[in-house]
Amino acid sequence: MGAPRPLSIGMDYGTSHCSAGHADGNGVRLLPMGEGRTLVASLLWAPSVSFELGFDAQGCIRSDDARFQALAFGDDALQRYLDAPERGYYVKSPKSFLGAPGLLPQVRERFVRLVGAMMLNVRLHAEEALGQSVTAAVVGRPVNFQGPQGSVENDTALAMLTQAATLAGFEAVDFLFEPLAAALEYEARLNAEQRVLVVDIGGGTTDCSFVIVGPDRSARLDRGQDVLGHSGERLGGNDYDQALALLAAVPELGWQAERRRGLPVPNHYFVDAISINDVNAQARFYGASTGERLEVLAQELRDPGPFERFLRLRDQRGSYRLLRGIEQAKIGLSEAAETSLNLGYLEPSLTIPVTRDALLAASETLLEHLASSVSEALAQGESAPDVVYLTGGMAQSPIVRDHLNRLLDGLPVLDSDHFASVTEGLSLHAARRFAA
Repeated sequence: MGAPRPLSIGMDYGTSHCSAGHADGNGVRLLPMGEGRTLVASLLWAPSVSFELGFDAQGCIRSDDARFQALAFGDDALQRYLDAPERGYYVKSPKSFLGAPGLLPQVRERFVRLVGAMMLNVRLHAEEALGQSVTAAVVGRPVNFQGPQGSVENDTALAMLTQAATLAGFEAVDFLFEPLAAALEYEARLNAEQRVLVVDIGGGTTDCSFVIVGPDRSARLDRGQDVLGHSGERLGGNDYDQALALLAAVPELGWQAERRRGLPVPNHYFVDAISINDVNAQARFYGASTGERLEVLAQELRDPGPFERFLRLRDQRGSYRLLRGIEQAKIGLSEAAETSLNLGYLEPSLTIPVTRDALLAASETLLEHLASSVSEALAQGESAPDVVYLTGGMAQSPIVRDHLNRLLDGLPVLDSDHFASVTEGLSLHAARRFAA
């Protein structure tokens, strides 16, 4: 008997989390990514910003090399950062940088390498779970990585993802729109044809796909003729976090603090501080010139107390920590009307309330963009859907569901497994795409 045929997986390389699945005759199996969990947070920690990797003769990252083994992923990466924010190189949501205009060649190459390392980490977990080599994958992609009309950015992002997948040891890789993948997962449970509007609000993007699905269509590899409309923007859960941070947390750090001359502290310092998915904003905020300017501003304030917290945030390189706390508060608001944000690392016993009403107020513009994306996908389809199917972490929020209920009055709104449906759909497509 020959060696077992290499297997294929579906991989959701998400802004917030990564996951993988494998489909066979028994259905889809979500694969453990460590400690029995099927999700690994999209976080990476390296010993330095100029981290190096070892490569084999084919140009793939060597997983047995000490330089790869020095990296940390997911919650381990977060803990390394929290233990010593001033040490190492910590990255959250590198998917947000894919296709971003203006990246210097060396910065682009760094992101390709770190995405490749993260993909390799997923592949290694998949191989451990399956007991066989995994060399093919269908990887999810948003409708638009950057701007709503970003064809050049999309091409650049896909090229970077393809290069990263090659570094991770995948010999064959294909891509599928993430909301279309969720539609395929939904389709697998249908016994009759439906028109479904998938609304996918992940960590970094909002995507809509208006698709015809049904058992008679499920075997098709090319689903282009079944897609009635697509729309997407680079706005997702991270943007809701930043909007909530500006409204609820930043005022406690000296936002709009008044100087003796009557002028407030410029807003851009605070915006840069919370823009953790903008490499240029973070470089500005933590640059030496900004530090010098903030020290001068602190001397000009009528009440420097709250602003001193902001200086401590910068000294601790605490932007990620602040936004993680905001994200956890936002998640808590899915179940309760009010929660709290602990800022005790900036000032002992400092805790501030965060309410669902505040989240709604902060999200007003983002919800308008969501309505525009939904309307665009439906307009392309020139018909009405039978059902709306929600996926992605932010789509769980009551403020999103209430907004969609008002926008799509009378349509049934169904929830997927918000963190698994895309992966399951990608896995189903991978099994068809790479069938022997």
